[in-house]
Amino acid sequence: MEKRSTRSKEKADLAGVLRKSWYRLRLSVRHPSRVPTWDAIVLTAASPQQAELYEWQLRRAKRMGRIAASTVTLAVPDPEGQRIGSGAATLNAIHALADHYRHLGLDLGPQVASGNDSGFESFVPHEVPNSEFHLIRMVSFIAKRHILLLHAGGDSKRVPWANPMGKVFLPLPYLASDDPDGPVPLLFDHILAISACARQAFKNEGGLFIMTGDVLPCFDASIMTLPEDTACIITVPITLDIASNHGVIVASKTGISDGSNSVSLVEDLIQKPSVEELVKHKAILDDGRTLLDTGIISVRGKSWEDLAMLSCFSGPMISKLLKSRKEVNHQILGANVLVSYNCTHTCNIIF
Repeated sequence: MEKRSTRSKEKADLAGVLRKSWYRLRLSVRHPSRVPTWDAIVLTAASPQQAELYEWQLRRAKRMGRIAASTVTLAVPDPEGQRIGSGAATLNAIHALADHYRHLGLDLGPQVASGNDSGFESFVPHEVPNSEFHLIRMVSFIAKRHILLLHAGGDSKRVPWANPMGKVFLPLPYLASDDPDGPVPLLFDHILAISACARQAFKNEGGLFIMTGDVLPCFDASIMTLPEDTACIITVPITLDIASNHGVIVASKTGISDGSNSVSLVEDLIQKPSVEELVKHKAILDDGRTLLDTGIISVRGKSWEDLAMLSCFSGPMISKLLKSRKEVNHQILGANVLVSYNCTHTCNIIF
């Protein structure tokens, strides 16, 4: 009876967190000047055909008031339909977003030439080809934007029938009764709601927030305090049986904690580990749990500037990856700081 009562309370708490997130999402769409929203939302896709479907879904989300009219949206397929890994896909997506901004004909302004405080002047030699000069100006522009990136091109072994449409657009009727006359919410809609709370952690500084399209992390993202000038992975403790089917973060034993969350350095990332592997890598926490690789990464400050620069000049590297048929995971992002949330009402719904 006590277990049932505890479960009911946790379910009610999670519903409360998600309702709060939806409330903030609606405010950010209706009043982006009062409640800041994302400057751009980018989805990765497995193929050009899937990217076309995603573009339709993004337009639908704008029509339905899930995305602000001022937000730039883009679906980016894996180059040549080939898997290149989440890290390389991130570089490719940011590069594609830069191209998209350029095609929109935006006035980037004299940001580099006039010597502003962006820090990019040091990258500009006295004599530089015109094309590279425009790329550097674009880097400065991108680095000031707040970008939400969803990796949504992966295949699903749990629901393989959803692969063509994309797992991120699966119906997820959680809280659907709150609006019985409205359309059934999609997983994508709920992810947008959670991310709306995460946006405030970036304040007025540019940055990148990465999430995955097959996980709904049900936690209050408004409580996040993200480290500056670095890339960090957001994680939560999980039991060892769940860890055996997912990626696990190995954190250093030294860190800073305030009781509800802790910050420490990342030492390693292991995939679907056995208990023996967790013990070998010293990945088991004092309470017997371990840390889930949620795929949620934030990049801020100098790290975001460096990543934007690398992305805008990543064309040759992506071409080499395609020829070698290798993949690069998100370790390339240099996420060496880990933020662990020890909230009792944190839950990940994984597809």
